[in-house]
Amino acid sequence: MRALSRAAIAAVAGAAILSTASCGAGAPGNGDKDEEGSASGLAQVDPCTMVPTDVLASFGLRGPGDPDSNGASEPGCYFAGDPISGTFYKNQEMTVATYGDKPGIWERYDRKQVDGRAAASGVATGAGDTGVCTTLFDAGGGVIILTVSNKGEASIDSCAEGLKIAEKIAPGLPK
Repeated sequence: MRALSRAAIAAVAGAAILSTASCGAGAPGNGDKDEEGSASGLAQVDPCTMVPTDVLASFGLRGPGDPDSNGASEPGCYFAGDPISGTFYKNQEMTVATYGDKPGIWERYDRKQVDGRAAASGVATGAGDTGVCTTLFDAGGGVIILTVSNKGEASIDSCAEGLKIAEKIAPGLPK
Protein backbone atom coordinates (compact mmCIF):
# COMPACT_ATOMS: atom_id res chain seq x y z
CA MET A 1 0.00 0.00 0.00
CA ARG A 2 2.86 2.40 0.77
CA ALA A 3 4.25 2.08 -2.75
CA LEU A 4 0.79 2.66 -4.24
CA SER A 5 0.13 5.72 -2.07
CA ARG A 6 3.57 7.13 -2.76
CA ALA A 7 3.12 6.53 -6.49
CA ALA A 8 -0.25 8.28 -6.44
CA ILE A 9 1.16 11.29 -4.62
CA ALA A 10 4.16 11.51 -6.92
CA ALA A 11 2.22 11.01 -10.14
CA VAL A 12 -0.66 13.34 -9.48
CA ALA A 13 0.76 16.17 -7.43
CA GLY A 14 4.34 15.92 -8.58
CA ALA A 15 3.49 16.26 -12.24
CA ALA A 16 1.44 19.37 -11.63
CA ILE A 17 3.94 21.00 -9.32
CA LEU A 18 6.96 20.13 -11.44
CA SER A 19 5.37 21.44 -14.60
CA THR A 20 4.39 24.61 -12.79
CA ALA A 21 7.84 25.12 -11.30
CA SER A 22 9.55 24.71 -14.64
CA CYS A 23 7.26 27.10 -16.53
CA GLY A 24 9.06 30.35 -17.14
CA ALA A 25 11.84 29.72 -14.65
CA GLY A 26 14.30 32.56 -14.60
CA ALA A 27 12.21 34.92 -16.72
CA PRO A 28 11.53 38.41 -15.39
CA GLY A 29 8.09 38.86 -13.89
CA ASN A 30 7.33 35.17 -13.40
CA GLY A 31 7.41 35.38 -9.63
CA ASP A 32 10.99 34.17 -9.14
CA LYS A 33 12.71 35.73 -6.18
CA ASP A 34 16.07 37.40 -6.48
CA GLU A 35 18.95 35.48 -5.02
CA GLU A 36 19.09 37.48 -1.79
CA GLY A 37 15.33 37.26 -1.10
CA SER A 38 14.82 33.57 -1.71
CA ALA A 39 18.01 31.83 -0.74
CA SER A 40 18.18 33.26 2.76
CA GLY A 41 14.74 32.26 4.02
CA LEU A 42 14.42 28.59 3.12
CA ALA A 43 18.04 27.67 2.43
CA GLN A 44 18.48 26.00 5.82
CA VAL A 45 15.01 24.41 5.96
CA ASP A 46 15.17 20.62 5.59
CA PRO A 47 11.86 19.10 4.42
CA CYS A 48 12.69 15.93 6.38
CA THR A 49 12.97 17.81 9.68
CA MET A 50 10.71 20.87 9.25
CA VAL A 51 7.74 19.02 10.78
CA PRO A 52 8.42 18.16 14.43
CA THR A 53 8.07 14.48 15.31
CA ASP A 54 5.19 15.17 17.72
CA VAL A 55 3.27 16.92 14.92
CA LEU A 56 3.98 14.03 12.54
CA ALA A 57 2.73 11.56 15.14
CA SER A 58 -0.43 13.58 15.83
CA PHE A 59 -1.43 13.03 12.18
CA GLY A 60 -0.43 9.36 12.14
CA LEU A 61 2.73 10.05 10.12
CA ARG A 62 5.97 8.21 10.88
CA GLY A 63 9.49 9.55 10.71
CA PRO A 64 12.13 9.64 9.71
CA GLY A 65 10.97 10.53 6.25
CA ASP A 66 12.45 9.37 2.97
CA PRO A 67 14.08 12.10 0.88
CA ASP A 68 12.08 12.80 -2.29
CA SER A 69 12.18 15.51 -4.91
CA ASN A 70 10.27 17.17 -7.72
CA GLY A 71 13.58 18.31 -9.22
CA ALA A 72 16.54 20.31 -7.97
CA SER A 73 14.44 23.36 -7.07
CA GLU A 74 11.96 21.33 -5.02
CA PRO A 75 13.55 18.99 -2.48
CA GLY A 76 11.11 17.06 -0.35
CA CYS A 77 10.55 14.24 2.08
CA TYR A 78 7.96 11.44 2.08
CA PHE A 79 6.30 10.31 5.31
CA ALA A 80 4.35 7.06 5.48
CA GLY A 81 1.47 6.93 7.89
CA ASP A 82 -2.01 5.88 8.77
CA PRO A 83 -4.61 7.19 8.03
CA ILE A 84 -2.72 9.62 5.77
CA SER A 85 0.66 9.82 4.06
CA GLY A 86 2.40 12.93 2.86
CA THR A 87 5.28 14.40 0.93
CA PHE A 88 6.50 17.81 2.04
CA TYR A 89 8.57 20.09 -0.19
CA LYS A 90 10.14 23.51 -0.21
CA ASN A 91 10.62 25.70 -3.28
CA GLN A 92 12.68 28.88 -3.07
CA GLU A 93 11.70 30.06 -6.56
CA MET A 94 7.89 30.00 -6.41
CA THR A 95 5.13 31.39 -4.19
CA VAL A 96 1.49 30.57 -3.53
CA ALA A 97 0.56 33.28 -6.07
CA THR A 98 2.84 31.97 -8.83
CA TYR A 99 1.57 28.41 -8.39
CA GLY A 100 -2.04 29.60 -8.47
CA ASP A 101 -1.56 31.77 -11.55
CA LYS A 102 -0.46 28.90 -13.80
CA PRO A 103 -3.32 27.85 -16.11
CA GLY A 104 -4.31 24.21 -16.43
CA ILE A 105 -2.46 22.97 -13.35
CA TRP A 106 -5.30 22.91 -10.84
CA GLU A 107 -8.83 21.49 -10.90
CA ARG A 108 -9.35 23.49 -7.74
CA TYR A 109 -7.13 26.09 -6.06
CA ASP A 110 -8.65 27.67 -2.96
CA ARG A 111 -6.69 30.64 -1.62
CA LYS A 112 -6.45 30.82 2.15
CA GLN A 113 -4.36 32.34 4.95
CA VAL A 114 -2.08 30.43 7.33
CA ASP A 115 -0.25 32.23 10.13
CA GLY A 116 -0.91 35.58 8.42
CA ARG A 117 0.61 34.46 5.10
CA ALA A 118 -0.74 33.57 1.69
CA ALA A 119 -1.78 29.93 1.47
CA ALA A 120 -3.86 27.66 -0.73
CA SER A 121 -5.27 24.16 -0.94
CA GLY A 122 -5.42 22.62 -4.37
CA VAL A 123 -6.29 19.50 -6.28
CA ALA A 124 -4.15 18.99 -9.37
CA THR A 125 -5.78 18.65 -12.77
CA GLY A 126 -6.57 14.98 -13.32
CA ALA A 127 -6.47 14.13 -9.62
CA GLY A 128 -10.24 14.31 -9.26
CA ASP A 129 -11.29 12.39 -6.20
CA THR A 130 -8.07 10.40 -5.73
CA GLY A 131 -7.73 11.74 -2.20
CA VAL A 132 -4.55 13.69 -2.95
CA CYS A 133 -4.49 17.37 -2.03
CA THR A 134 -1.70 19.94 -1.99
CA THR A 135 -1.55 22.67 0.63
CA LEU A 136 0.91 25.51 0.05
CA PHE A 137 1.95 28.49 2.14
CA ASP A 138 4.48 31.26 1.61
CA ALA A 139 7.62 31.04 3.72
CA GLY A 140 11.04 32.67 3.62
CA GLY A 141 10.64 34.19 0.17
CA GLY A 142 9.45 30.88 -1.31
CA VAL A 143 6.79 28.30 -0.59
CA ILE A 144 6.27 25.19 1.54
CA ILE A 145 4.24 22.48 -0.21
CA LEU A 146 2.43 19.74 1.71
CA THR A 147 1.00 17.00 -0.49
CA VAL A 148 -1.29 14.74 1.52
CA SER A 149 -3.01 11.51 0.50
CA ASN A 150 -5.93 9.99 2.35
CA LYS A 151 -4.85 6.63 0.88
CA GLY A 152 -8.31 5.96 -0.53
CA GLU A 153 -10.18 6.60 2.72
CA ALA A 154 -12.95 8.89 1.48
CA SER A 155 -14.01 9.90 4.99
CA ILE A 156 -10.71 11.76 5.44
CA ASP A 157 -10.44 15.21 3.83
CA SER A 158 -6.80 15.38 2.74
CA CYS A 159 -7.10 19.13 2.06
CA ALA A 160 -8.28 19.75 5.62
CA GLU A 161 -5.48 17.56 7.01
CA GLY A 162 -2.87 19.41 4.94
CA LEU A 163 -4.19 22.74 6.16
CA LYS A 164 -4.03 21.55 9.79
CA ILE A 165 -0.40 20.49 9.33
CA ALA A 166 0.39 23.87 7.73
CA GLU A 167 -1.19 25.71 10.68
CA LYS A 168 0.98 23.72 13.12
CA ILE A 169 4.32 24.21 11.33
CA ALA A 170 4.05 27.69 9.76
CA PRO A 171 4.80 29.63 12.97
CA GLY A 172 8.17 27.85 13.22
CA LEU A 173 9.22 28.68 9.66
CA PRO A 174 10.55 31.97 8.28
CA LYS A 175 7.94 34.42 7.01
